[in-house]
Amino acid sequence: MNRTDVARAERALIENVLKREDVGRRRMFEVAAWSVAGAAAASTMPSAPVLAQAAAPARRILQKDDSRVLNIGATVRSGNYWDFSTWITPVEEFYVRNHYPTPTPEQKPELDPRNWKVKVHGNGLERELEIGYEDLLKMRSRTIFATMECHGNGRTVFWEQLDMKDVTGGNWVLGAVGLAEWEYVPLSEIFARAGLKPDAKALLFWSGVDGAGDIGRPMPMREVLSRPDDIGLAFRMNANPLLPDHGAPVRALVTGWGGAASTKWLTEIKVATHDFWVRLNTKAEVFAGPDYPKPTPAAGDEFRNVAPEDIHGPMVEWMPVKSFITVPLVIDKSPSLPSNYPLKRGELPTLASGRQTMRGYAWGPQHGLRKVEYRIDGGPWREAHIRPPNLGRYTWSRFDFEWDAPAGEHVIETRATDNAGISQPPTVPFNLYGMANNAIPKFRIRVV
Repeated sequence: MNRTDVARAERALIENVLKREDVGRRRMFEVAAWSVAGAAAASTMPSAPVLAQAAAPARRILQKDDSRVLNIGATVRSGNYWDFSTWITPVEEFYVRNHYPTPTPEQKPELDPRNWKVKVHGNGLERELEIGYEDLLKMRSRTIFATMECHGNGRTVFWEQLDMKDVTGGNWVLGAVGLAEWEYVPLSEIFARAGLKPDAKALLFWSGVDGAGDIGRPMPMREVLSRPDDIGLAFRMNANPLLPDHGAPVRALVTGWGGAASTKWLTEIKVATHDFWVRLNTKAEVFAGPDYPKPTPAAGDEFRNVAPEDIHGPMVEWMPVKSFITVPLVIDKSPSLPSNYPLKRGELPTLASGRQTMRGYAWGPQHGLRKVEYRIDGGPWREAHIRPPNLGRYTWSRFDFEWDAPAGEHVIETRATDNAGISQPPTVPFNLYGMANNAIPKFRIRVV
């Protein structure tokens, strides 16, 4: 699929949801305006005609105040990472990646905590369960500090620095990541009640109430069983109940993997002796390109709203080691510019000459962070100072280094290395959807 085809498919999905939920014409176009190729501002669309009878208020696309995040499209907001300073990301600054308008109890009564329940079933379990919200709160829970990152975070680097113009997707820049304290019931607790069979092959987290009813993600049981206490059902974020935009009342939490695996507005968990194929592991959130062979489904696999010919590449799983400094990237070649980005197209951020403390963030979700290096104008790599805390593989760390900044234009690069010795590479292979780009970023700065 080319960029136009992907954009058309995304618009069609969102428009279909809005039509089914009787949202006004203006709101429909506001949502449809977001596409992976970028689109015209929604404000250019015509208003709905005046009706003799007062219409119901148009549905809000997102629910939280989005004044502290970057508007990259109707249902998506990126973090203003150049303003990040805290170790825990405030919810107000946390990115939002939705495929459709945020569902709320007003549209979906089953999302009211008084009504919510999750069905746990499948031939990989000894018994079926139905767990209500109050039941969940009474179960053994854990808290964990963990980053969550969208698969598309860093997609901008494909366009701006790797010259891969055919990559499609939203322009997240580098802000589709944050660290939160999550409270959740681990899957080990669920399996203790449902009874896990030894031949269980895959688990599917499924929403069933999000948009077109096609949102969910599977996991191989080998991965689940490698850390059943670190994956579960989250109900609090930063010590407060989840907000609607972040999956209230309950979402999956798959630490270390891309955010799409942590299915929001969870209503179903299915464990089976076969694999699952859904939209988000066939024609979205996958590595699609010549370096990524397409997986082959097996007889008896379960397909939901997709077919074998929809499989475009392997599913993205673990997020890679990554780093950035808190300086906005120069956007010059990207197909779109976020509407409230602090720089104009092609503009460089400016910094005063003299002694400067440069700050940033780095993380290695699979193995934990070992070190961060930086270099200026292609010079030697030097090690940055990692600031505590550095609490292990699921968290990030802040780092800093001193720079006597001379006047002129400069390029700063950062490179993180995890505890397995894996470092950020100079480049990564092309993939159509711009997934999991962790190439060494280049920050162009003008010092005055």
